[in-house]
Amino acid sequence: MAQYELNLRDYWRILRRRKWIVLAITILFTVFSYSIALFQTPPPLYEASSAIKVERSTTVTGLLMEAITLSAGENVATYAAYTRSWPVLEIAARRLGLIPPDVSSELARNSPQYLQTITRLQNQIKAEPEKDTNIIKITAQAGDPKTAAKIANTVADAYREENILSRNRQVRESKQFIESQLKVMDERLRLSEEQLKAFKERQGGVPLSEAASASVSNLVAKEAEQEKAQRVLDSVTREIRRLTAGPDTAARAGERALIDPSDPNISKMNAAFLETQLERDNLLLTLTPLHPQIKQLDAKLARLRENYLRDLEAKRRGLEDRLRAGEAAVQSARAGLQGLPGSALEEARLQREVKVNDDLRSLLRKKDEEAQIKEKEQIQEVTIVRPAVEPPSPKATTQTATKTLVGLVIGLVLGIVLSLTVESLDTSIGAIEDVEAYLQVPVIGLIPDLEKEVERKGELTPLESGVPEEIRPFLISLLHPQSPVSESFRALRTNIEFLRLQRPLKTLVISSASIMEGKTTTAINLALNIAQLGKRVLLVEADLRKPYIHHVFGIPREPGFAEVIIENLPLSKAVRTATDLMLGKLGLETITSAPNIDKMDILTSGRPPMNPAELLNSPRVTELLTILKEQYEYVILDASPILPITDAVILGSKCDSTIIVYRVGRIARSALRRTKTLLENVQANVLGVVLTGLRAELSRDYEELKYARYTYRYGEGSSGRPSVRGEVALRHRAETGLKSLAGFLERIWRGTGPRPKPPTKGAS
Repeated sequence: MAQYELNLRDYWRILRRRKWIVLAITILFTVFSYSIALFQTPPPLYEASSAIKVERSTTVTGLLMEAITLSAGENVATYAAYTRSWPVLEIAARRLGLIPPDVSSELARNSPQYLQTITRLQNQIKAEPEKDTNIIKITAQAGDPKTAAKIANTVADAYREENILSRNRQVRESKQFIESQLKVMDERLRLSEEQLKAFKERQGGVPLSEAASASVSNLVAKEAEQEKAQRVLDSVTREIRRLTAGPDTAARAGERALIDPSDPNISKMNAAFLETQLERDNLLLTLTPLHPQIKQLDAKLARLRENYLRDLEAKRRGLEDRLRAGEAAVQSARAGLQGLPGSALEEARLQREVKVNDDLRSLLRKKDEEAQIKEKEQIQEVTIVRPAVEPPSPKATTQTATKTLVGLVIGLVLGIVLSLTVESLDTSIGAIEDVEAYLQVPVIGLIPDLEKEVERKGELTPLESGVPEEIRPFLISLLHPQSPVSESFRALRTNIEFLRLQRPLKTLVISSASIMEGKTTTAINLALNIAQLGKRVLLVEADLRKPYIHHVFGIPREPGFAEVIIENLPLSKAVRTATDLMLGKLGLETITSAPNIDKMDILTSGRPPMNPAELLNSPRVTELLTILKEQYEYVILDASPILPITDAVILGSKCDSTIIVYRVGRIARSALRRTKTLLENVQANVLGVVLTGLRAELSRDYEELKYARYTYRYGEGSSGRPSVRGEVALRHRAETGLKSLAGFLERIWRGTGPRPKPPTKGAS
């Protein structure tokens, strides 16, 4: 194939030619994508959203302190992640009826059924903080709007409840510890009182003297202070032991240290450490230990533990010094009671125990009441600022339109690519450059598609009304002399006329590589156009196997060319003239309305011979052609196709030139090349190629041809006078012809070109 650069017009031509491939692939992919989208369309999904506001308290109530300062390391993203944690979703699942109320939390955590329930609920929930605010948006998805709104509101309430529970967990655990200690102190006080009562009954109820009573009271006070300091020391020691046991050791109920409320620094550190530990434990329900938030809390706990241990160690050293000093005071008070009798000392000891136990019981009772008050306060940091409402329409989760559009685009792209691929694999020739570069012969004619042109003409003209429909395309130059197709045949005639100036061109064989390429139509219309110039032309039906010219003109097939060759009939009796045409299918009006139709004669094929090839290869054909050259200016032979049979090759070797008719896109280039090779093998002169069946989708040359034809058309009502554009075109054609003629005469003058022959018989 010839190499030439493609422009946008060429690509558009290819797409028009292969439009059915593009349309088929595009429709196929579009339908397929639409079907897949419908198959994958999920059920309607509704979304409802609620919003909660989180305001961390700058102070939190504790049993043994008034205020602590919280760390600023926590952020709203942490609270949003905690919304989807197990504690929150467990409360929400119980309220939604997904977990029965009689199922304990421990059993729910260990049950695969309830774990799946919580996981499904977790997948339905999405929590995210709103930008630059401490508001968390909770979005729930469900199959119906009512359920979606209910889930969103339930999770918001569950988060609020869990926040209250977690923030007041210290108070509850401390209250439980105090209540357990209070029971112990009640029992100890009861025993000490019973012992004192029993002792007095044995002694007869004799009271102590005032001096002895004062000494006993002093000793009791000293020992009470020592016991109080010892209890605080024990609490500090237990706290140090708990902190040094490991970073993952949690404070459990019953092991919580009872820190001295007189030291607010220790109380603050204790509360801050417990608060951070609680937050870490809650996040571990939804996050892994390697999560950045967990690592951040681990670093924070390490710093708090270090500072807390340092303060506790300082507190323990101070308590130990205080106990050593208090022990000396107790020993001194006891020495003051050495002079008392044994019964007095025993009574003093019993009174001292009752006093100490009573003071401790009073202290614990007071703290228990404080704990009950603090528990009733219910510290709240979460507020529901926007409850969820039922969504009016489902979420636009379906992507049918998008997937269909994607399939359409993909199909269109693949269709274009496939059409270009098919075009590149197409071995036919569809352009002037292709033919001329491949065959090394000029293209002397461009004939549009006759069927397309005939369909465009609309209503029948008076000349067509009496002509059978099947033969109208063959006579388009006669029936529609002003049509673009007729102009194309005139252009072919003009090219042959100019080529005739350079070589003798009287006998022309019109043939093609295969059937149905338009050779008969070309031969008929070329003969008609030559006759319209006033030159005598003979149209020979040289296809002895499947002749068709006699059918077009409606004249008898016999006698004809075959009878003349075998010398059974004189040439004058076999040739059909205008008179014979008037008696045929065309009728008198059609023939008489055509100018110079009397200049065209027709020699039909005659009786089908048994051996057409041998008949055409006989010397009689050469003699007959010589006679015809003397009688006519042009002899046009409509021969059979070249590739199937050899008749046209034989005629081509005997005639002046051969014109190959090629219907664009019909056969492969190799067949066309083989046709030319067969003609060259017998030394036939190939004058050129006529391209027929040109359409915009088949050849990019059709647009130029179409524009040229309309350029040369006569305007309506111009009385035969060409338009301004037509005059310019005709002037250009005349100037080109004169230049060619001048060049030809100059070559003759210099002796480089063929000398002109004398005019033959019948020349005009």
